[in-house]
Amino acid sequence: MKILITGATGFIGSAIAHRLVDEQNYEIGCIARNASNKNHIEMISDIANNLSIFYADLTDYSAIKNAVRSFSPHYIIHVGAQTAVRSSFESPHEFNETNYLGTINLIHAALELPNFKKFIFASTMETYGWQENKSPFKEDRPPFPASPYAVSKVACEHYFKMASKAYGLPYLISRACNTYGRKNNAGYIVEHIIVSMLKNKPVYIGTPKAIRDLMYVDDHVSAYLTLLSSDLKNDVFNFSPNNGISMLELAKKIKEKLNYKGKVIEHFPPDYPYRPVTEDYLSLNADKAKKLLGWESKFSLDQGLDLIIEHWRKKLSL
Repeated sequence: MKILITGATGFIGSAIAHRLVDEQNYEIGCIARNASNKNHIEMISDIANNLSIFYADLTDYSAIKNAVRSFSPHYIIHVGAQTAVRSSFESPHEFNETNYLGTINLIHAALELPNFKKFIFASTMETYGWQENKSPFKEDRPPFPASPYAVSKVACEHYFKMASKAYGLPYLISRACNTYGRKNNAGYIVEHIIVSMLKNKPVYIGTPKAIRDLMYVDDHVSAYLTLLSSDLKNDVFNFSPNNGISMLELAKKIKEKLNYKGKVIEHFPPDYPYRPVTEDYLSLNADKAKKLLGWESKFSLDQGLDLIIEHWRKKLSL
């Protein structure tokens, strides 16, 4: 079985690639962006000999088509995207070109494959956006995207539905909640809080009252492998531990674990990208994934936090 992963040099994509290489049952291809400096493949450098790596920008249809045709995968796991929601307000064209146009390019490249079985697409919890009903969202909740990033993902979802109806493309869509467990990047909320506290620096919480579900990276990877092994197609699934917590409560929880004595400041840091709006509540109901796929989160928030705290302690030699 041949599986092509986009975004394999990033957080989730690299974790998926490592897991599939460990299982030794697949031939794995990866699409990495075509940069002159190849340092961005550091996340997969230890398994590079087990991968077929193709350098192509998602927005370059000719390069994408050539890479897909050359590898001829049975499955595509498309997690490659511009994902920093906060940055999408200042770079809306870049986000939509990479996320929407890039996905269209991959879809049409996949449609030319003779033995293609399924396209697995990384959408996001962010597609639900502004909702008056503050209860965990089910998959049938209408989307109200609240950022250029979220709009690009909603557009992709509609394109998959069209491509399935018009061309017969088999697909599955993942809407996962916020995921933590980054080993090299402290630019996201959980890692930001942990690293700032370990370094005894002030901690900035831009949206202290905002409620989010938080999923450990291993659970997120297992969601994609579950979709990969499922016989289902043309459907959408939420993935989440349904553990909604406010960002201030999250900071207090980590503060207690680290015995942190510094300040928690309830606004964005001075150099934070312009973000005019943010959703006050994003939480998912993942009952459908449990019922139809047998998927459940295995890591509690405390378990996941303890694991990633230990990683960053060692990394920072503290």
